[in-house]
Amino acid sequence: MGHHVLELERTPSGIRICCALHHYYASTCACGHETKARPGEGYISSVEGRKKNLKLTEYVLVGPMLTTFLAALSNRYRMSRVKIKEFLAFWMNIELSTGTIDRCIREAGIACLPVVEELVKELQEAEIVGLDETPWYEKGCLKWLWVAISRFTAVYHIGTRKKEELLHLILEGFTGWLITDGYIGYRDRERRQRCLAHLIRKAVALSGAVDEKAAKMGDWLLRELRELIKLMAEGGEGAKIKCCPVLARLKRACILGGKEEHSKLRSLAREILNDWDAVVAFVKNPNLPPTNNDAERALRHAVISRRISLGTRTPEGSLAYAALLSVVETCRLRGHDPWSYIAQTITLGRKGSAPLPIPPALAA
Repeated sequence: MGHHVLELERTPSGIRICCALHHYYASTCACGHETKARPGEGYISSVEGRKKNLKLTEYVLVGPMLTTFLAALSNRYRMSRVKIKEFLAFWMNIELSTGTIDRCIREAGIACLPVVEELVKELQEAEIVGLDETPWYEKGCLKWLWVAISRFTAVYHIGTRKKEELLHLILEGFTGWLITDGYIGYRDRERRQRCLAHLIRKAVALSGAVDEKAAKMGDWLLRELRELIKLMAEGGEGAKIKCCPVLARLKRACILGGKEEHSKLRSLAREILNDWDAVVAFVKNPNLPPTNNDAERALRHAVISRRISLGTRTPEGSLAYAALLSVVETCRLRGHDPWSYIAQTITLGRKGSAPLPIPPALAA
């Protein structure tokens, strides 16, 4: 048997799409046994009610690198299936149906699932992990896109906002520090640093309040929070000692603010007091960042994508999207080309072989 495969090739001057014919032969040995070569087959993603399940196999029209290219156009450059089809027809002179394009995008994500499982294991060994979440939509239903990011690893997950979803990212045995916002689902973690950027934004809004007293108190909280970050950023042996009077003033401001009638002032002051140990953890542990900016930046691309595409349509699509994001962002953190690695992963997945791990970070 044989079949044609469309594949993308890189050339010194750019890229091109070629068509290759793959032959599979049969041979007979001296004992009379006949051996037939067949296309490789790998993981099957089954969805209840679907007429034809997604199977990783070499017997397909689109090659691994072209499949990766389609996934990049969708996942990284936020193009719809229809626009990808138009782009291929106009610029590459290739006609692919929207169904074939959609299959390739999902196949790239499904092939990366075993890689993500290994990334979750690596995440448990990190000393500091940033956690954040943002609303996501799956066929119009509200879900949440979570991210857990360390220095060289990032893992995304789409699910509900229940704290049990954290187990897909951070296991119970995790002993490192978590950098989080004020979501109550994080509160049972003892080794945690509260993101001061969230509190500063609330204090900035409060400092512009119509109520004069609330505005002054908000400005007071804002000054003390910023002063803490400044003193710890300057470092030095006396940083902790210099922070002592600032901590005392901040706590006093919160105690006084917690007794005020202004609802937002009272809420912010009590929020800081109730989570005091997590708010000031970076003072006692100078290696901790005072903000969760890394996790927030890791979600920015997905937030833009959500506004354009309105999310995903199926659980399988959510799984594939999160897996692709995880591999692309992890490769970026480690200084490697994500698309060559994904193409290699698809090639192995279609043969039924386990993927290679993402290489460690390049030396600075």
